[in-house]
Amino acid sequence: MIEIDNADIFIKDFENVYRKKVFRIPFTTKEGERKTLLMCKCGKRWIALPYFSIAILENKITDRHTAPFKLFESEDGNIISTGKSHWEIRDTIGHSQYIYADKVVPMMKIDDKENLWDEFPSDIKRKIRRAYKYNIKVEYGTSKKFLNKFYKAYAQRMKEIGVMTIGKTLINRQLKTGKTTVFVATLDDKIIGGGTLRNIDGKIFENELFATIEKYNHCYTSYILHYSMMCFAKQEKASLYSFGRSTINSSVHNYKKHWRAKEYNIYWSYSKKHRNIRDKKIFYTIYRKIPYSISSLFSPILSKYIY
Repeated sequence: MIEIDNADIFIKDFENVYRKKVFRIPFTTKEGERKTLLMCKCGKRWIALPYFSIAILENKITDRHTAPFKLFESEDGNIISTGKSHWEIRDTIGHSQYIYADKVVPMMKIDDKENLWDEFPSDIKRKIRRAYKYNIKVEYGTSKKFLNKFYKAYAQRMKEIGVMTIGKTLINRQLKTGKTTVFVATLDDKIIGGGTLRNIDGKIFENELFATIEKYNHCYTSYILHYSMMCFAKQEKASLYSFGRSTINSSVHNYKKHWRAKEYNIYWSYSKKHRNIRDKKIFYTIYRKIPYSISSLFSPILSKYIY
């Protein structure tokens, strides 16, 4: 779990973006330390924040009398709760016998050396240089202009690979918090890719959304985009750059291996047996065949049940 000392700003931003109330849940570690796990209720299930990768643990004690339930970590790392609450916790270790675990998050330290370029293997350097020779330009910002440019590439690519898109309205709320920045790659004024970079806690910056237009992948668009986001994160005094989660041994995961970043397995731990929509592979096959004009309408609504 990612630990922070005070979650007030994080909670405010999360509630503004996702329109869900955040609860501070008393959490006692196996060492006996009393801390606070940030959670929100989605339907009948309590989910640890944030949605995407790793839960947030606040290093302070919360009011145990007003909390809807309490969590306790056992010696073996499993978590038990008071009452009959149904919960989901995402972390780099498992916390129950009911686990979904086919995701991995590569993270690269970017504060070891003064010059970020020295962190990369020679093959990565070569591909970044090639991208510059193709005259790819990368811009970044937080305005709707950048959002619209990014979303054009993002929606197109996600439809091609059969993945639900996050709604543009939600991304715009993220931008308004000042913690998310949009990056857009262009070639001869054509949008060929983009990504979003989120400041998690001042030390960790994570690439949450990412897409490149396949037609231009020979120009090494993805390499110059990640490099640009890393440079931005380093400029903002970040310690770690997260490439975002990927399915283990997928083509995206194999690509990220080229950067030689340290990998962390992500475990979705549940308090009881849970049927996961990600296991329904036929769902993605069907989604690819739905016309974009139709899928773009319901994709942002359904995506919240997947991510």
